[in-house]
Amino acid sequence: MELMQDEDIIWTGHPTWKGTLGWYVRAIPVVFIPVVVIYVLRALDLGSGISLGKWWLITIILLVGVALVDIVRRWATVYTVTTQRLHIRRGILSRAEQSTRTDRVQNLNTFQSPVERLLNVGDLDFDTAGEREGTFCFSGVADPHDIAARIQPHLAGYRPVGTP
Repeated sequence: MELMQDEDIIWTGHPTWKGTLGWYVRAIPVVFIPVVVIYVLRALDLGSGISLGKWWLITIILLVGVALVDIVRRWATVYTVTTQRLHIRRGILSRAEQSTRTDRVQNLNTFQSPVERLLNVGDLDFDTAGEREGTFCFSGVADPHDIAARIQPHLAGYRPVGTP
């Protein structure tokens, strides 16, 4: 992201691994399907033609693949907040970028499920003028309340408590 004149970076970051635990909860049971299948086939005295060790190797390769997909996906997502803009960049080979001016932000909301509260991760949802709800969100960031506190003074219409 190219900075404009008189624009400074307030915060930049990626989704945290703790914010993608749901990915692992969904993917890991699928990864173990080959091993479950071979044990079921062995219990039924049916052969698969592939040794048990190779089935475990397939499972390990799938586990590594799940972890790599998560790492690359998080690394390829960059959230940036400057004094003038909010910016999201996603992708490596193909790239999608989303940007809006901070003066268009009407509300800044944080969301954390009970598990996310325990892990201190969550989402920052920016309600912007003229955009559909939920279209500008920093998902799975660490310490979302701290990030919101750092961003809020730079948003249009922000007034600290106790000021007229």
